[in-house]
Amino acid sequence: MSYFNEDNNDSDDTSTETTTEPDDNANESIDLYQTAGPDVDTPDFHTILQIVRDSGLVGEEENILTIVLGMLRGKLIILYGVSRSGKDAIMEAAIDLYKDDYVYEWPTGESPTAPFYNADEINGYPVQYFGDLARVQEHQEKILKAFGEGKDAERDVTDISAPEGEETKLQTLSCPRTTTATIALDNENVDLNDYPEMLKRALMLSVDSSKQQTERVVMRKLREHADQVEKEVDAVEKAEVRQYLSDIPVEKFNDHPNNKIVNPAAIEIGKQKMMPTDFPEARFDVDRFVEFIGTTTLFNHADRMTIDTGRGLKMLTTPTDIWYGMKILGERMILSSLNLTDEDQAVLRYLRESKSMCDKADIQMGLREAGYNINDRDIRRSLDSMREKGYVRVDKSSSPHSFSLSPFASITNFEVGLDYEAIVEEAKEVVYNIDGVSDEVADEYVERYCEGTGTFVTDPFTGEELDITEDASLQEAVDSQTEAVADVFDEPMFGTDSEDDENKDSDDSDNMELTGGTLQ
Repeated sequence: MSYFNEDNNDSDDTSTETTTEPDDNANESIDLYQTAGPDVDTPDFHTILQIVRDSGLVGEEENILTIVLGMLRGKLIILYGVSRSGKDAIMEAAIDLYKDDYVYEWPTGESPTAPFYNADEINGYPVQYFGDLARVQEHQEKILKAFGEGKDAERDVTDISAPEGEETKLQTLSCPRTTTATIALDNENVDLNDYPEMLKRALMLSVDSSKQQTERVVMRKLREHADQVEKEVDAVEKAEVRQYLSDIPVEKFNDHPNNKIVNPAAIEIGKQKMMPTDFPEARFDVDRFVEFIGTTTLFNHADRMTIDTGRGLKMLTTPTDIWYGMKILGERMILSSLNLTDEDQAVLRYLRESKSMCDKADIQMGLREAGYNINDRDIRRSLDSMREKGYVRVDKSSSPHSFSLSPFASITNFEVGLDYEAIVEEAKEVVYNIDGVSDEVADEYVERYCEGTGTFVTDPFTGEELDITEDASLQEAVDSQTEAVADVFDEPMFGTDSEDDENKDSDDSDNMELTGGTLQ
């Protein structure tokens, strides 16, 4: 059973004529467009995580919620990490939250022509999962690259049953709304540099390969063997969540040119230090983050106000949608931009102690002399990442290119985050200025989402209720992360005595546990 209006649901229909129904939660004089039936309840994110934990997956909360939301309209999502770090388990847990006809999982061992002959079936899936890139067949890789660039995959297909002269026709695999895949960074058969256009568009998510996560996984398995695991969500509620997720009217707002999700506080977000602008990648992350907020609004559609303006539908983002977007993805973006992997830390220490510019071969040789087992690909990936983040600079006039620390590298204090009280005040003011939104609807919006309990949320990770206007947890997390960055500039690369050697060994061990990198 569908929970939203069937009229205006066809993405190929450009008409916006709808039948508005009164919103049971609003004043009787206000008519709002209904995206869900009156008895539909929006599941909270904490319940989704409980369902995932019931399946046996522990940790990885940010990844799970990001992928679950990203499947609605995430374009391209790539989950990466070392081998056996749980990438497949994370993807399968997210896929299981949708109905069986929502995600197409590409098979292994198919013929190059098979997917094109099955195009009608495959094109019916809004999400497609290719699995590990190392296992993707050659013809599938071509299709994946086309999808990754936002293009359809096409080829001529011969239909021997067709009339003479009409045997050859163009068969198209349509680019899905969301394409997903995984990458094992330590697999020598896969090189990220082979997918430059894909990586520009992809939302890259790294798995937790830390010792702490491994301990959580082991303990969970032991509790299962001891029969000490109780389900937190029953089968009926899980089925309701799957139905809700699969029925979210994504096409209505993603494919229809006249329908949109409107964020009254978008300009205020831009005025604040949402991302550390010291990093060039903030230019891309901000746009991606604001789109993600819109997806969060879409997830909550049953509890959001949608107005039929006569020219199209407008669903209004709330301050709590912004908070959820920041909590699930935004904080991760910020902390990852500040984060240094174990390879990054080793390279930075070497560059800090070098007296001149160094090329990649110099860096690799120096790190090997210092006891690090690091290959050329790790060096290249680390330098590329830190160049984008602003930690290192490159001299392209030399051959080969040489590298050194940038003046920015030792800056370790950042003030980022959002003032949610200001976000709420901005939304309260701007909603009255949105074209097609009457003062009566704006009044109701303010009362529902900007006053009283309207700014209260359930924390996705703890299940606790809190007022977003009093939340300052992001800056605390940033302060903790930048302290770790500062340590890189206080610790020597080469020890002079046994005490220094012991410190280096201890540091390397800690870094390996935290990041799961390839240094040994």
